[in-house]
Amino acid sequence: MATLSPKLASEMAQSAYSLLDSSSKFRDRNKFGNPYIRNNFEFQDSGIGKTGGFILNSQSGFAAMGVGKGGYQGDAIIAIRGTKTGVDWLTNVQIGLTSSEGGQIVHAGFNNAFTSLRPQFKTFLDLWRTANPGKAVHCVGHSLGGALASLTADWVALNNYTSTVNLYTFGAPRVGQQGFATKHTNRINKIHRCTHGADIVPKVPLWPFIHAPYKGFEYRLDNSQGLSKSSHGMDSKDGAVPGYLTSANTEDWGQLNVKANEFLQPVRLKYENRNQASYTDYWSDRLSAALITVLKDQGYYSAVALQATISGGLTFYDYLAKTLEKIASAASAAAEEVRGLLGHILVFAGSVVTVVTDLTYATIRMIFDKMLKRLYEGVRQAIKSVYK
Repeated sequence: MATLSPKLASEMAQSAYSLLDSSSKFRDRNKFGNPYIRNNFEFQDSGIGKTGGFILNSQSGFAAMGVGKGGYQGDAIIAIRGTKTGVDWLTNVQIGLTSSEGGQIVHAGFNNAFTSLRPQFKTFLDLWRTANPGKAVHCVGHSLGGALASLTADWVALNNYTSTVNLYTFGAPRVGQQGFATKHTNRINKIHRCTHGADIVPKVPLWPFIHAPYKGFEYRLDNSQGLSKSSHGMDSKDGAVPGYLTSANTEDWGQLNVKANEFLQPVRLKYENRNQASYTDYWSDRLSAALITVLKDQGYYSAVALQATISGGLTFYDYLAKTLEKIASAASAAAEEVRGLLGHILVFAGSVVTVVTDLTYATIRMIFDKMLKRLYEGVRQAIKSVYK
């Protein structure tokens, strides 16, 4: 069974954005995508039947479904676009939590959107499975569409539509907490998570949200540094920064660079070294690892992780700030570890004042707010830039 090439997967993710226009031309199987895509998959407007179709809501298309030919003969594909109207699902700090169909904690906004699409996916796949037993399902998406593709792939595997489910995401955010990331990793055959070094969207939601594959790696398609909105697009807006279409323009996954997930490695930060931090992908991951290390060193990790499953967004950061205050008050060594973390966070957040004068709840909560404000404003701008 063939795996989509990086080039084919990225072009499918990009073509899904054409569904923003719900005019009839996008409901013609000979109009969707480009000749390269249509040489490998066939689409039509019915939404059911052996050759698949489109999901359309009252405003615009959201996902394309098709069935393969040639080297992908009989395989199903579901390509989902991001959504401009759903920016607040990701950029609102007050993240809601819900259970996925498999019972793991995931982002409520993503799950609600997937749930609205699921009946149409079911109609398509029920008929597809009858005509194409044993074939693969490929789920593709960029940005918020990548989050929905992740939930779709998990649901396809959980409901035994096929034994081969492959996932391809580009610049996708984190979908769920550790339980989802672990189960998802084990259910999906192949996860091709593609990122750019300076793309801010894959950095959120922050821990305790975790990417799948858990304890695995991502395809790092470039080595850009800093976090910028221009690194998030599928195509380049000005030619200066390559989009995912350019960086994934190969037929061989083996030609792409990979980067191991490093957040599980212990990191302890010294306050006097805080000015080494910067607003980059490297320090985003390093700060998450340092926070996890503080909690584990002081025996609070399990309690905080449990709290994360029942509270989201600002409520969770209230609890986390209170926990760090408690840790800091217990011993001088623990206080210095907390101070080192907070000092680095202030520099990362671009704060003019980087001195941590006390380790009270109010100060810790204020520092978290600075970090969240900078990150989520960057995410908002990155997502909006896709639709210009």
